[in-house]
Amino acid sequence: MFKLFLLLSPLYTTLFWAVVLNIVERRGNEPKWFLGKFMIVSLIIFISHTLYYLPLPELYIYADSLYYLAHLLTFPLYYIYVRLLAIDPRFSLRQHYKFLILPVVIFLLYGIGTLFMSKADYIGFLYPTLSEPPVTGIFLYQKIMRHLVNVVFVTQGMAYMSLSIIAVRRNSEKVANFYSNSEYSLRKVQWLNVTLLVTIFTCIVMEIISKENFAGNSSFLIAPSVILTGMLFWIGLLGNSQRQVLLTCGKDDEMDEEPPAKGITAQQRSLQMKIETLFTDKQIYLNENLTIWDLVRETGTNRTYISRVINNDIGVNFSQFVNGHRLAHARRLTAEQPGLSKEEVALQSGFGSAKSMRRAEKRE
Repeated sequence: MFKLFLLLSPLYTTLFWAVVLNIVERRGNEPKWFLGKFMIVSLIIFISHTLYYLPLPELYIYADSLYYLAHLLTFPLYYIYVRLLAIDPRFSLRQHYKFLILPVVIFLLYGIGTLFMSKADYIGFLYPTLSEPPVTGIFLYQKIMRHLVNVVFVTQGMAYMSLSIIAVRRNSEKVANFYSNSEYSLRKVQWLNVTLLVTIFTCIVMEIISKENFAGNSSFLIAPSVILTGMLFWIGLLGNSQRQVLLTCGKDDEMDEEPPAKGITAQQRSLQMKIETLFTDKQIYLNENLTIWDLVRETGTNRTYISRVINNDIGVNFSQFVNGHRLAHARRLTAEQPGLSKEEVALQSGFGSAKSMRRAEKRE
């Protein structure tokens, strides 16, 4: 019973999020919709785990090849999910197939090997502790394929984790130059990337110990069950609330980039004065959802020029520039009206919440 509980915990967690995320409407929720497909693939993995570790060899042999396919699809699907949050507006097989080719090819090669094994030999191959495994050419082929799966899994994990971190970092840098509201960010995905490291480490340990030892000792399943259940719940919880943050350039950004001029030109000085007027006189920073495009409309110039003035001449990104004015306003407000709460000060200074203001203070 204890073993069954350990096996079903990650399975039920995955099933819960698979249902929750797959009932959302795809339009306007592309990343969330795709994360639902990720959870279905994860569900296949944990159903296979349950069949293997109970053990139910007569049933598991039909799930074995699918298990390895789902196993290898985990990290490519996660990376596609990150791309849908930060880079790509929609999932398209024509666009994203390149991330899925390797898992499918290895799945086919492994599946071909199973066709040349009898049922008894296949069970012996999967459960060497239950019956004597055959030592034949096809047995050695399948053993090599299984080792290849594990090597590819870990390699993919490290590669896609790195790509995910890079994608999130680049998106965050762009967001800071486009939005003043820190809620427009992939901060939650940074936490999800940490789960990739935990997953890779857990799977490496499981591989070192080997599946056969896990099947023979229920206590070995405790740590992987707790870690994987927690990881999947964390992915589902944060993924269900993380918004898509795509940055698309308008017509203002389609002009060729010019190399920064040495010193400050008259045009840049004029634009800088316009921006300072908007912030000091009109207090445009009090708009919680202020974006750089609002400055484009107010100044009647190009976003590239505004970014250049703020980044190069003033020396900060757009978010830091806006929040610097907000923090100065908050300090004046606190001095003039000491009875105001932190939340009231934050809202009256252009922040969405006291939490956003504290975050800005830490980055100041």
